[in-house]
Amino acid sequence: MKRAASAALVALLALAGCSQRGSADGSDWLAEATRRHALADELLDRGDEPGARAQLVAVVDGRAPRGQLDADDDRRRVLQDTYYRLAGLDLRGQDASGALLHAGRGLTLGGGQDLFVANLLVVRGAAHEARGEAPAAAADFHAALLINEQLLAASLRDAGGAP
Repeated sequence: MKRAASAALVALLALAGCSQRGSADGSDWLAEATRRHALADELLDRGDEPGARAQLVAVVDGRAPRGQLDADDDRRRVLQDTYYRLAGLDLRGQDASGALLHAGRGLTLGGGQDLFVANLLVVRGAAHEARGEAPAAAADFHAALLINEQLLAASLRDAGGAP
């Protein structure tokens, strides 16, 4: 699953890089984010969670491009994915409060009914669950389920299948 998430991020970053050819700052930031996510994967494979966390924190602490419509949406997606990964590391380390913080930061970036928001809702739901906050967990899981249901229906429609 980790590899699939990394592959999805690399694909997103490649597409985002294409949409920002005119922005050296945007392309540089996306390339650096891609490099840091790949390094985080390598560090996790070696069991170095603190090192991986440091790479991901550097992405969210870095100067992300602003001001272009496509760049802003790409920026949001990359940052939300990074916050999702940080929240996941928090949960692995039994830090539900940290996971809530990271998921919340990602969700404040906005967005609509996409995979990045759904992932943040799932990890926030898991953090609520770890804290024994069942109603909040259920609400987050339900909201994520609704988004995923919409994404699946749209995908089936695009593929010519029935929703």
